[in-house]
Amino acid sequence: MPRRPLVIAAVAAALLAALMITVAARNGSPFAIDSRLHDWAVDHRTPAWTTTFKAITRTGSGPPAMLLGALAGALALPRRWWLGAVVGLGTLLLGMLFRWLLVNWLGRPRPPMADWLTHPDNPSMPSGHAGTSGMIAIGFAVVLSRHAPRAVAYAIPAVWLVLVGASRIYLGVHWVTDILAGWLYAIAFTALVLPPLGTALAKVRGYDPNERERQP
Repeated sequence: MPRRPLVIAAVAAALLAALMITVAARNGSPFAIDSRLHDWAVDHRTPAWTTTFKAITRTGSGPPAMLLGALAGALALPRRWWLGAVVGLGTLLLGMLFRWLLVNWLGRPRPPMADWLTHPDNPSMPSGHAGTSGMIAIGFAVVLSRHAPRAVAYAIPAVWLVLVGASRIYLGVHWVTDILAGWLYAIAFTALVLPPLGTALAKVRGYDPNERERQP
């Protein structure tokens, strides 16, 4: 495995651990930036933005996110798209499982229920929507970078990622540091998993059952 992804994974994991330990030491209480952004979002709600962010937030979890994970895998292995879809979905589910273990271990309370515009499950940090959309966005960026300029390949998933994170703050169910923790988790997980997975898929992509027959 290349050294760079390991360094990225280690840095992201260390930052995530430091953030979660700090939150645990504070008994889950929000930081000043958490409270300020939460209050600002609640004070600037409009019917149009509420409808928009409710639609956006649905893409970051559940069946829509699973379909996106499968699609990213299918695009990574177009000639055997069904296999790629299974691998993509399985990898996403594995990442979601580890994130679930972390969030229940920490048990950080969510913002006040009176401010919720949707009904979330489980504790607050790391954000499931941020972590799931982060893993999907990174996967798509890697796949799209093989077919499009990197600026485009990275920008489209990044915009979606930020909008999903913003939707959770706007809807009043996450602190901003929950979103940051979700993104750090996604970086650490994908940096560890995607390089060996990419190598394995490359071998599958490069395999041509007729090639041996053509060789002398």
